[in-house]
Amino acid sequence: MDTASFVVVGLTCNVVGVFFLANSIRFREPMRALEEAMGIVRAGIGKTQDTALNSMQVVLGFVFLTLGFVLQAAGHWDGEWLTLAASAGIVVAATAVYFCGAYPSRRAFKKLLREFFQRQAGWSFTDDMELTKEIGSILGVPYSGEMTRDVYVHQVRQALGMPPQPQRAPTMADRARRIALPR
Repeated sequence: MDTASFVVVGLTCNVVGVFFLANSIRFREPMRALEEAMGIVRAGIGKTQDTALNSMQVVLGFVFLTLGFVLQAAGHWDGEWLTLAASAGIVVAATAVYFCGAYPSRRAFKKLLREFFQRQAGWSFTDDMELTKEIGSILGVPYSGEMTRDVYVHQVRQALGMPPQPQRAPTMADRARRIALPR
């Protein structure tokens, strides 16, 4: 294959890659967006199926775009090893920048998470324990099966810098449990 053929095949790969990436972008219907904003979400597994399809399309789009650019580079390469070394150096530098930026971006997200929940002082972490565990995992709060829900929620609230949740008044059922407990 001559160098012009590498460029044409590379551009074709780029077109296919862009198609997959563009197709993976999901635009929500206005009613669906409103339902999500209001906290009313219709049950269904379709969204999960769409997410799996979109993930596959993103990967395929990335692979085709990368292959297309590599083929174009091969088609235009002048045979100089210095050009190849410079290109490899750019890839190594970009990888280093990515890994150096990952830590501050995670830190910034944790800070944003703390600010959000500090504004939402009345947020009930007990209503959605899966979300609470996910938040705890992000913040480095370990969860073990021996912990009670209230202890774990307290630790997550502490990690978020939130004030302790006010104790609720004991109910008649709580009082009956205390009376029935052997001493």
